[in-house]
Amino acid sequence: MIKYRIQVKLLTEAIFGSGYSIPGSVDLEIVHDEYGLPYMKAKTFKGNFREAMEDVITFIGNKKYETIKDKLLGKEGDGLNTWRTIKFSHCTLSKNITDVLKYGVDEEIIKPSEVKEALTNIRSFTSVEDSGAYREGSLRHMRVVKKDLVFYVNLYSNEKLTEEELGLLAITSKYFRHIGTMRTRGKGEVECSFQELVNGEYQDKTDYYMNKLLKGVKGNG
Repeated sequence: MIKYRIQVKLLTEAIFGSGYSIPGSVDLEIVHDEYGLPYMKAKTFKGNFREAMEDVITFIGNKKYETIKDKLLGKEGDGLNTWRTIKFSHCTLSKNITDVLKYGVDEEIIKPSEVKEALTNIRSFTSVEDSGAYREGSLRHMRVVKKDLVFYVNLYSNEKLTEEELGLLAITSKYFRHIGTMRTRGKGEVECSFQELVNGEYQDKTDYYMNKLLKGVKGNG
């Protein structure tokens, strides 16, 4: 059973870049499934999350959390020990929403292209010279995921997580502010929370585990 997850709310449009272009349409297409549903690959999300966790550990200033980070997210050369690390699902819309849209596509009520168009926009971007003038030939069209959509990442662990591990995941979720492509140009601003399954329902446990961790940090300081 999935006991923990990270909720990701898009405060701005985001680009879950696929690296592919569509001639005559967009220069950068987003990642989406066969139903037209946008998502961020687990590996990409984990990489963004790792960067945020490294910043948190630098702020805390205690190197023991480097070891905890490596246990949670893994490190190069782990080999057979990778089973101990947390596994991240793809970053997707809620199951309730995706089930309805998938049903609509399967029953040929709507088309995958219509699903994608409803959840995304196409924006135009151009590069600027040092002088402030637009760089000739730099106009690009990119597909972006609409703001205010809420995505989820499920966390899988083969071992019971300690309160310190949960605290580090929670505080990183709180700190995690940007995701995807063009994060330095106003895209991909997010608000995240760390949630735990309690009595059959997910509850926001961000502050609970974060405050426990910070209390321990202060007590050891």
